Amino acid sequence: MREIEVAVTLEPVGKTVHVLQGTRLIEAVAGAGVTLDQPCGGEGTCGKCCVRMRRGACEPNLVDQECFSPDEIRDGWRLACQAVVEEPTVVEIPEASLLPSRHKILVETINGTP
Repeated sequence: MREIEVAVTLEPVGKTVHVLQGTRLIEAVAGAGVTLDQPCGGEGTCGKCCVRMRRGACEPNLVDQECFSPDEIRDGWRLACQAVVEEPTVVEIPEASLLPSRHKILVETINGTP
């Protein structure tokens, strides 16, 4: 059987990667160089890797159904660690789901002096 590659486009970062059907979304995102926050290690227990599958949303599993309301499920919200890519997919990644990549440095105090 021939393996089929599908495109996964990440918004708003504007990156597209091609992965094999059946790849977990968290792996596809990582393949694009984007790291999602997942302190539970992809077990689906922390709910930090929330994404909105704007096109190509997979069926929600029980973990998704516990994490999101029925309206959110209909709108394409899934946990990236639980979602599987089966067809060309467009994924919106909220800022809150990204792993902070750098430390924030205070450059100004409250009174305006450095």
